[in-house]
Order: sequence, then C-alpha cells, then structure tokens
Amino acid sequence: MKAWIAALGVDGAAIARDCRTAGIALSAMGIVLDGMRVKHRLRGGESAFSVMARAAACGRSLKD
Repeated sequence: MKAWIAALGVDGAAIARDCRTAGIALSAMGIVLDGMRVKHRLRGGESAFSVMARAAACGRSLKD
C-alpha cells in the first residue's frame, strides 16, 4: 500500500485501494492517456474505473 501511495504522490489509501480493485498496475502510473499521466488523472479526482475505461478506449492496458 505504501508503494501505491508513494507512486500517486498523495495520502490516498482510498485511491490506491481503487487502483488495486480495478486492476491498475503500479507500473501503469506513468502511462500517458489523452495527454495526461495516469497518476495525474487519479490525483485530479478521476476514478480508477474511468481511467481503465479511457485506457481501453485508447487500446492500452494498465494491468500487470
């Protein structure tokens, strides 16, 4: 959990939990979707499931 929070750059245990539930890999935090990194989308309040849907629409996988 600490690694997720460190990657997101926020004290967001709830965001980290949602990422794990949605299947977003820790290594996916740096992937750019529509001009913005995954971690910045999550920090900005976009839900993990919305980020997964956005990635799928772009043909990208955020899973391990």
